[in-house]
Amino acid sequence: MLENSGTVGRLLRLSLAAEPVSVPAARRFVADGLSSWGRSDLLDDATLCVSELASNAALHASSTFMHIGLGLHRDVVRVSVEDDGAVPAQAVTPRPSFPDPDDPVELVLEDEATTGRGLAIVSILASDWGVETTRGGKRVWFEITGTAGEHGVRLPKIHDDEAVGPSEPMLPAGWAHVRLAGCPVRLSLRQDEHLDELIRELQLVGAYRANPTSQALALELQERLSGPAHARHMGRRIAQRAAAEGRDFIDVDMAMPREFSAEVQKLDMAVKAADVLCEEMRLLTLASSGDLRALRAWMTEEVVRQAQHGAAPVAWEHWLSRNATPD
Repeated sequence: MLENSGTVGRLLRLSLAAEPVSVPAARRFVADGLSSWGRSDLLDDATLCVSELASNAALHASSTFMHIGLGLHRDVVRVSVEDDGAVPAQAVTPRPSFPDPDDPVELVLEDEATTGRGLAIVSILASDWGVETTRGGKRVWFEITGTAGEHGVRLPKIHDDEAVGPSEPMLPAGWAHVRLAGCPVRLSLRQDEHLDELIRELQLVGAYRANPTSQALALELQERLSGPAHARHMGRRIAQRAAAEGRDFIDVDMAMPREFSAEVQKLDMAVKAADVLCEEMRLLTLASSGDLRALRAWMTEEVVRQAQHGAAPVAWEHWLSRNATPD
Protein backbone atom coordinates (compact mmCIF):
# COMPACT_ATOMS: atom_id res chain seq x y z
CA MET A 1 0.00 0.00 0.00
CA LEU A 2 1.18 3.50 -0.75
CA GLU A 3 2.15 5.57 2.25
CA ASN A 4 1.12 9.16 2.83
CA SER A 5 4.68 10.43 2.92
CA GLY A 6 8.22 9.38 2.07
CA THR A 7 9.84 8.36 -1.18
CA VAL A 8 7.94 5.11 -1.79
CA GLY A 9 4.59 6.70 -2.50
CA ARG A 10 1.79 8.87 -1.22
CA LEU A 11 -1.90 8.33 -0.71
CA LEU A 12 -4.75 10.77 -0.04
CA ARG A 13 -8.40 9.93 0.68
CA LEU A 14 -11.65 11.86 0.87
CA SER A 15 -15.23 10.78 1.64
CA LEU A 16 -18.16 12.61 0.07
CA ALA A 17 -21.92 12.30 -0.20
CA ALA A 18 -22.80 10.54 -3.45
CA GLU A 19 -24.52 13.59 -4.93
CA PRO A 20 -23.79 15.78 -7.97
CA VAL A 21 -22.79 18.72 -5.73
CA SER A 22 -19.83 16.62 -4.55
CA VAL A 23 -18.28 16.32 -8.02
CA PRO A 24 -16.53 19.74 -7.91
CA ALA A 25 -15.06 18.79 -4.52
CA ALA A 26 -13.70 15.52 -5.95
CA ARG A 27 -12.14 17.45 -8.83
CA ARG A 28 -10.66 20.08 -6.46
CA PHE A 29 -9.30 17.34 -4.18
CA VAL A 30 -7.45 15.63 -7.02
CA ALA A 31 -6.18 18.94 -8.43
CA ASP A 32 -4.86 20.11 -5.04
CA GLY A 33 -3.22 16.76 -4.36
CA LEU A 34 -1.43 16.63 -7.70
CA SER A 35 -0.34 20.26 -7.40
CA SER A 36 1.12 19.64 -3.94
CA TRP A 37 3.10 16.70 -5.39
CA GLY A 38 4.43 18.74 -8.30
CA ARG A 39 2.43 16.79 -10.89
CA SER A 40 0.41 19.63 -12.37
CA ASP A 41 1.20 18.16 -15.80
CA LEU A 42 -1.46 15.51 -15.11
CA LEU A 43 -4.17 17.88 -13.85
CA ASP A 44 -6.30 18.10 -16.99
CA ASP A 45 -6.61 14.37 -17.64
CA ALA A 46 -6.90 13.38 -13.98
CA THR A 47 -9.57 15.94 -13.10
CA LEU A 48 -11.60 15.14 -16.21
CA CYS A 49 -11.52 11.41 -15.45
CA VAL A 50 -12.35 11.77 -11.76
CA SER A 51 -15.25 14.06 -12.68
CA GLU A 52 -16.68 11.30 -14.89
CA LEU A 53 -16.30 8.60 -12.23
CA ALA A 54 -17.64 10.78 -9.41
CA SER A 55 -20.62 11.78 -11.58
CA ASN A 56 -21.39 8.13 -12.22
CA ALA A 57 -21.19 7.33 -8.51
CA ALA A 58 -23.49 10.26 -7.72
CA LEU A 59 -26.06 9.70 -10.45
CA HIS A 60 -26.11 6.01 -11.28
CA ALA A 61 -24.63 3.89 -8.49
CA SER A 62 -27.58 4.09 -6.02
CA SER A 63 -24.95 4.93 -3.44
CA THR A 64 -25.06 6.95 -0.22
CA PHE A 65 -21.39 7.88 -0.04
CA MET A 66 -18.39 7.79 -2.32
CA HIS A 67 -14.70 7.66 -1.40
CA ILE A 68 -12.06 9.31 -3.55
CA GLY A 69 -8.53 7.92 -3.47
CA LEU A 70 -5.47 9.63 -4.94
CA GLY A 71 -2.15 7.82 -4.99
CA LEU A 72 1.31 8.55 -6.38
CA HIS A 73 3.88 5.77 -6.76
CA ARG A 74 7.02 6.76 -8.62
CA ASP A 75 5.64 8.30 -11.83
CA VAL A 76 2.21 6.66 -11.73
CA VAL A 77 -0.86 8.46 -10.42
CA ARG A 78 -3.82 6.29 -9.48
CA VAL A 79 -7.26 7.77 -8.79
CA SER A 80 -10.17 5.70 -7.52
CA VAL A 81 -13.84 6.32 -6.79
CA GLU A 82 -15.46 3.80 -4.47
CA ASP A 83 -19.21 3.62 -3.87
CA ASP A 84 -21.51 1.59 -1.64
CA GLY A 85 -24.28 1.17 -4.20
CA ALA A 86 -25.97 -1.93 -5.54
CA VAL A 87 -24.95 -1.43 -9.19
CA PRO A 88 -22.42 -4.22 -9.92
CA ALA A 89 -18.92 -3.89 -11.31
CA GLN A 90 -20.07 -5.54 -14.54
CA ALA A 91 -22.17 -2.43 -15.32
CA VAL A 92 -19.02 -0.33 -15.68
CA THR A 93 -18.79 -0.53 -19.46
CA PRO A 94 -17.63 2.20 -21.83
CA ARG A 95 -19.93 3.16 -24.72
CA PRO A 96 -17.71 4.27 -27.58
CA SER A 97 -20.41 5.01 -30.15
CA PHE A 98 -23.87 6.48 -30.32
CA PRO A 99 -26.68 3.90 -30.05
CA ASP A 100 -28.25 2.45 -33.15
CA PRO A 101 -31.85 3.79 -33.15
CA ASP A 102 -32.98 0.56 -34.84
CA ASP A 103 -31.40 -1.66 -32.20
CA PRO A 104 -33.57 -1.88 -29.04
CA VAL A 105 -30.72 -3.51 -27.10
CA GLU A 106 -28.47 -0.54 -27.81
CA LEU A 107 -31.16 1.89 -26.70
CA VAL A 108 -31.69 0.02 -23.44
CA LEU A 109 -27.96 -0.06 -22.72
CA GLU A 110 -27.76 3.67 -23.29
CA ASP A 111 -30.06 4.19 -20.29
CA GLU A 112 -28.35 1.66 -18.01
CA ALA A 113 -26.45 2.85 -14.93
CA THR A 114 -22.78 3.77 -15.42
CA THR A 115 -22.86 3.10 -19.19
CA GLY A 116 -22.34 6.79 -20.01
CA ARG A 117 -19.81 7.79 -22.58
CA GLY A 118 -17.69 9.36 -19.87
CA LEU A 119 -16.27 5.90 -19.20
CA ALA A 120 -15.00 5.80 -22.77
CA ILE A 121 -13.14 9.06 -22.08
CA VAL A 122 -11.59 7.53 -18.96
CA SER A 123 -10.48 4.42 -20.84
CA ILE A 124 -8.84 6.52 -23.58
CA LEU A 125 -7.02 9.01 -21.34
CA ALA A 126 -5.87 6.52 -18.71
CA SER A 127 -2.79 4.36 -19.15
CA ASP A 128 -4.74 1.64 -17.33
CA TRP A 129 -8.11 1.37 -15.62
CA GLY A 130 -10.37 -1.16 -13.92
CA VAL A 131 -13.12 -1.91 -11.44
CA GLU A 132 -12.99 -3.92 -8.23
CA THR A 133 -15.86 -5.49 -6.34
CA THR A 134 -15.62 -4.53 -2.67
CA ARG A 135 -17.57 -5.68 0.39
CA GLY A 136 -19.84 -2.66 0.20
CA GLY A 137 -20.01 -1.99 -3.52
CA LYS A 138 -17.31 -1.32 -6.10
CA ARG A 139 -14.22 0.75 -6.74
CA VAL A 140 -13.45 2.16 -10.18
CA TRP A 141 -9.85 3.25 -10.70
CA PHE A 142 -7.60 4.66 -13.37
CA GLU A 143 -3.89 5.33 -13.71
CA ILE A 144 -2.21 8.20 -15.54
CA THR A 145 1.49 8.50 -16.28
CA GLY A 146 1.56 11.35 -18.77
CA THR A 147 3.61 9.19 -21.15
CA ALA A 148 1.00 6.65 -22.30
CA GLY A 149 0.79 6.05 -26.05
CA GLU A 150 -2.38 6.52 -28.04
CA HIS A 151 -5.06 3.86 -27.75
CA GLY A 152 -8.77 3.47 -28.22
CA VAL A 153 -11.60 2.53 -25.90
CA ARG A 154 -10.78 -0.46 -23.68
CA LEU A 155 -12.82 -2.55 -21.29
CA PRO A 156 -11.83 -2.23 -17.63
CA LYS A 157 -9.93 -4.85 -15.72
CA ILE A 158 -12.34 -6.51 -13.28
CA HIS A 159 -11.56 -8.41 -10.09
CA ASP A 160 -12.67 -8.69 -6.47
CA ASP A 161 -11.11 -6.72 -3.64
CA GLU A 162 -12.11 -7.47 -0.05
CA ALA A 163 -10.25 -4.46 1.36
CA VAL A 164 -12.34 -2.28 3.64
CA GLY A 165 -12.84 1.31 2.49
CA PRO A 166 -10.99 4.20 4.16
CA SER A 167 -12.27 5.47 7.49
CA GLU A 168 -10.05 8.50 8.03
CA PRO A 169 -9.29 11.16 5.42
CA MET A 170 -5.74 11.97 4.38
CA LEU A 171 -5.95 15.36 2.72
CA PRO A 172 -3.91 17.59 0.41
CA ALA A 173 -2.12 20.66 1.72
CA GLY A 174 -4.60 23.46 2.32
CA TRP A 175 -7.45 21.11 3.28
CA ALA A 176 -8.83 20.52 6.76
CA HIS A 177 -10.80 17.82 8.51
CA VAL A 178 -13.73 19.16 10.53
CA ARG A 179 -15.68 17.13 13.08
CA LEU A 180 -19.02 18.30 14.47
CA ALA A 181 -18.86 16.20 17.62
CA GLY A 182 -22.13 15.01 19.14
CA CYS A 183 -24.24 16.80 16.54
CA PRO A 184 -27.99 16.61 17.40
CA VAL A 185 -29.46 14.60 14.54
CA ARG A 186 -33.05 15.86 14.29
CA LEU A 187 -32.14 19.48 14.95
CA SER A 188 -29.47 19.29 12.26
CA LEU A 189 -31.97 17.97 9.71
CA ARG A 190 -34.49 20.61 10.74
CA GLN A 191 -31.91 23.33 10.23
CA ASP A 192 -31.12 21.97 6.75
CA GLU A 193 -34.80 21.93 5.83
CA HIS A 194 -35.24 25.50 7.11
CA LEU A 195 -32.39 26.69 4.90
CA ASP A 196 -33.95 24.99 1.86
CA GLU A 197 -37.33 26.59 2.62
CA LEU A 198 -35.73 30.00 3.03
CA ILE A 199 -33.90 29.84 -0.28
CA ARG A 200 -36.98 28.63 -2.15
CA GLU A 201 -39.15 31.48 -0.85
CA LEU A 202 -36.49 34.11 -1.48
CA GLN A 203 -36.18 32.90 -5.05
CA LEU A 204 -39.95 33.07 -5.57
CA VAL A 205 -40.27 36.48 -4.01
CA GLY A 206 -37.38 37.84 -6.01
CA ALA A 207 -38.73 36.42 -9.25
CA TYR A 208 -42.44 37.25 -9.01
CA ARG A 209 -42.61 40.38 -6.85
CA ALA A 210 -39.62 42.19 -8.30
CA ASN A 211 -38.26 42.47 -4.77
CA PRO A 212 -34.58 43.42 -5.18
CA THR A 213 -33.74 42.83 -1.51
CA SER A 214 -35.06 39.27 -1.52
CA GLN A 215 -33.56 38.57 -4.92
CA ALA A 216 -30.13 39.77 -3.84
CA LEU A 217 -30.32 37.77 -0.62
CA ALA A 218 -31.36 34.62 -2.49
CA LEU A 219 -28.42 34.99 -4.86
CA GLU A 220 -26.06 35.56 -1.94
CA LEU A 221 -27.28 32.45 -0.12
CA GLN A 222 -26.85 30.34 -3.24
CA GLU A 223 -23.36 31.75 -3.80
CA ARG A 224 -22.35 31.09 -0.21
CA LEU A 225 -23.67 27.53 -0.42
CA SER A 226 -21.91 26.72 -3.69
CA GLY A 227 -18.42 26.52 -2.19
CA PRO A 228 -18.95 24.21 0.81
CA ALA A 229 -21.97 22.47 -0.77
CA HIS A 230 -20.29 19.07 -0.60
CA ALA A 231 -19.72 19.46 3.16
CA ARG A 232 -23.35 20.41 3.77
CA HIS A 233 -24.61 17.42 1.79
CA MET A 234 -22.15 15.12 3.53
CA GLY A 235 -23.54 16.26 6.88
CA ARG A 236 -27.09 15.78 5.63
CA ARG A 237 -26.41 12.21 4.50
CA ILE A 238 -24.75 11.31 7.79
CA ALA A 239 -27.65 12.80 9.79
CA GLN A 240 -30.24 11.04 7.63
CA ARG A 241 -28.55 7.69 8.18
CA ALA A 242 -28.32 8.34 11.93
CA ALA A 243 -32.01 9.28 12.07
CA ALA A 244 -32.94 6.06 10.27
CA GLU A 245 -30.94 4.16 12.89
CA GLY A 246 -32.80 5.95 15.70
CA ARG A 247 -29.75 7.82 16.96
CA ASP A 248 -30.04 11.18 18.72
CA PHE A 249 -26.44 12.40 18.30
CA ILE A 250 -23.73 11.66 15.76
CA ASP A 251 -20.22 12.81 14.93
CA VAL A 252 -20.30 14.48 11.51
CA ASP A 253 -16.93 14.32 9.75
CA MET A 254 -16.30 16.57 6.76
CA ALA A 255 -13.30 17.74 4.77
CA MET A 256 -12.91 21.02 2.93
CA PRO A 257 -10.32 23.51 1.66
CA ARG A 258 -9.49 25.83 4.55
CA GLU A 259 -10.71 28.95 2.76
CA PHE A 260 -14.25 27.54 2.70
CA SER A 261 -14.53 28.43 6.39
CA ALA A 262 -14.85 32.08 5.34
CA GLU A 263 -17.78 31.13 3.10
CA VAL A 264 -19.44 29.37 6.05
CA GLN A 265 -19.14 32.59 8.08
CA LYS A 266 -20.66 34.63 5.25
CA LEU A 267 -23.48 32.10 4.91
CA ASP A 268 -24.27 32.48 8.61
CA MET A 269 -24.46 36.26 8.15
CA ALA A 270 -26.74 35.86 5.12
CA VAL A 271 -29.13 33.60 7.03
CA LYS A 272 -29.24 36.13 9.87
CA ALA A 273 -30.21 38.81 7.34
CA ALA A 274 -32.94 36.52 6.01
CA ASP A 275 -34.19 35.99 9.56
CA VAL A 276 -34.69 39.75 9.85
CA LEU A 277 -36.99 39.65 6.81
CA CYS A 278 -38.88 36.76 8.41
CA GLU A 279 -39.28 38.63 11.69
CA GLU A 280 -40.57 41.67 9.81
CA MET A 281 -43.13 39.33 8.19
CA ARG A 282 -41.80 40.16 4.74
CA LEU A 283 -41.44 36.41 4.19
CA LEU A 284 -43.81 33.54 4.96
CA THR A 285 -41.01 31.32 6.21
CA LEU A 286 -40.65 31.46 9.97
CA ALA A 287 -37.48 32.96 11.37
CA SER A 288 -34.94 30.56 12.82
CA SER A 289 -35.91 29.39 16.27
CA GLY A 290 -33.55 29.84 19.19
CA ASP A 291 -32.25 26.28 19.01
CA LEU A 292 -31.64 26.56 15.25
CA ARG A 293 -29.69 29.79 15.74
CA ALA A 294 -27.63 28.17 18.47
CA LEU A 295 -26.91 25.15 16.28
CA ARG A 296 -25.86 27.34 13.37
CA ALA A 297 -23.60 29.40 15.64
CA TRP A 298 -21.96 26.23 16.97
CA MET A 299 -21.45 24.78 13.49
CA THR A 300 -19.97 28.02 12.17
CA GLU A 301 -17.66 28.39 15.14
CA GLU A 302 -16.48 24.79 14.88
CA VAL A 303 -15.72 25.03 11.16
CA VAL A 304 -13.71 28.22 11.65
CA ARG A 305 -11.85 26.98 14.74
CA GLN A 306 -10.91 23.65 13.24
CA ALA A 307 -10.30 24.65 9.62
CA GLN A 308 -8.43 27.87 10.31
CA HIS A 309 -6.74 27.16 13.64
CA GLY A 310 -6.54 23.37 13.89
CA ALA A 311 -8.46 23.44 17.18
CA ALA A 312 -9.90 20.31 18.76
CA PRO A 313 -13.67 19.76 18.38
CA VAL A 314 -16.04 21.03 21.05
CA ALA A 315 -19.11 18.80 21.33
CA TRP A 316 -22.55 20.35 20.89
CA GLU A 317 -23.81 19.76 24.43
CA HIS A 318 -20.58 21.06 25.96
CA TRP A 319 -20.72 24.18 23.75
CA LEU A 320 -24.39 24.65 24.61
CA SER A 321 -23.80 24.49 28.36
CA ARG A 322 -20.82 26.83 28.05
CA ASN A 323 -22.83 29.37 26.09
CA ALA A 324 -26.09 29.06 28.02
CA THR A 325 -27.64 32.37 29.02
CA PRO A 326 -28.10 32.56 32.81
CA ASP A 327 -31.66 33.01 34.04
